[in-house]
Amino acid sequence: MKRQAATSKGLKRRLQDLGLDQVHDQRQAAKVKHSIGDILTALVVGFVTAARSLRDVETRTLAVAKNVQAGLCLTQRIADNVFTKVLKWVDPREVSAALHRQVKAEHRRGNLKPTVLPMGTISIDGKNVATLRWHDLCRVLGVDKATATPAEVKALLHERHPELQFCVPDNGLPYALARVHTVTLVSSDAAVCIHQRPTLGHTNEVGSMPELLDELHAAYGRTRLFQMVTADAGNTSRKVAGLIVDHGWDYCLQIKSGHGALYEEACRTLGALSNGTAAWTESDAQNGKVITYRVWQHDLTDQGWLDWTHARQLLRVQRTAEDPDTGHVATGERYYVLSKPVAELTPKACGEISRAHWRCENETHWTADAEAQEDRRRLAWSRHPNGVFVVSLLRRISTNISAVARKLSRLDHTNELPTWHAVARYFLLVLCPPVLNMEAFDADIP
Repeated sequence: MKRQAATSKGLKRRLQDLGLDQVHDQRQAAKVKHSIGDILTALVVGFVTAARSLRDVETRTLAVAKNVQAGLCLTQRIADNVFTKVLKWVDPREVSAALHRQVKAEHRRGNLKPTVLPMGTISIDGKNVATLRWHDLCRVLGVDKATATPAEVKALLHERHPELQFCVPDNGLPYALARVHTVTLVSSDAAVCIHQRPTLGHTNEVGSMPELLDELHAAYGRTRLFQMVTADAGNTSRKVAGLIVDHGWDYCLQIKSGHGALYEEACRTLGALSNGTAAWTESDAQNGKVITYRVWQHDLTDQGWLDWTHARQLLRVQRTAEDPDTGHVATGERYYVLSKPVAELTPKACGEISRAHWRCENETHWTADAEAQEDRRRLAWSRHPNGVFVVSLLRRISTNISAVARKLSRLDHTNELPTWHAVARYFLLVLCPPVLNMEAFDADIP
């Protein structure tokens, strides 16, 4: 590559940012062979180098221990079964604090400036990070899977692991979902995850938003990392919008028919407007189709509208996708409510914010699902509720490291960003050369 930022020096600096040695170790000191910091560091190194299993992570630790030039703190092999035993004792909140330290360090370096949007903007979205089956739940709770009843397991989960959502299907055995809110900084070139919080089992996404916003303010309230909050319709409510404003931020929230009179007003004032009256139009080619975006704005005046006293404008965003070969045109419409007045936010900026919101899917969730193949894993990294959330946070941390390295790297000749896969292979090359298939490496990397 023309400029290659996936280096051992850069990784070492970012591992130091995390402060994983600050995570509390609940094990008996006499039985500790590897520190919590080393174990969590090994997992981050494994994820950054695209390890597919705990056995792969074990191989990585041996290679890094032999690679003195890498300068990492891993000095010996860590067996794969150690991770399974230890992860359940780690407090996810302490790993979340490490994620915050990482983001603040990159912010101080200037790597998270709002280069994609005119202001720092975050996107909030929900995701299920793991499904715990009946036998796993019974094992964790210490009950017999053959005799335990769904009501008994549900009560125990509510008491011991309230962050899980218990589900009883019409057919088959009950299971539990580990759901989270992920918060992605979508305004910078590196769309890093800045926070992740479990969605409690007794409520839904919008019901968990107040606590999420409080945690975001506690972590980043003084940093000026972002000023705008975006969310899809499932996380939108008047209460949520009010809390965002109370914390000193602005919002761009999607609304649908479930939001009642506000959505009806948006459809009444904007829905019938023709394409020629759009305040902003932009077209580009995506996957062989011509995609056109159009934006219409409606001023709600300084008094807001209905009970949304902080709302300042309604927004309609239309997306049309035309197939040049068949002539088929597909049209989608979305409506939003914003707290920034029309005079302070141009139609172009509104359209860009609407599009950038989906970077939370394209560069956070998609990277874990497609590039890291999380959805196709035969064996889970952990089958314990604590371990599930810890692994998910470590995945976010490692993706952030790769995102920043990718942002700072450029390919020869084209000057384009390298792929996620290329960044992982370069990290593997500098950290674990003995385990890298050089023939495959040369074929994959331009």
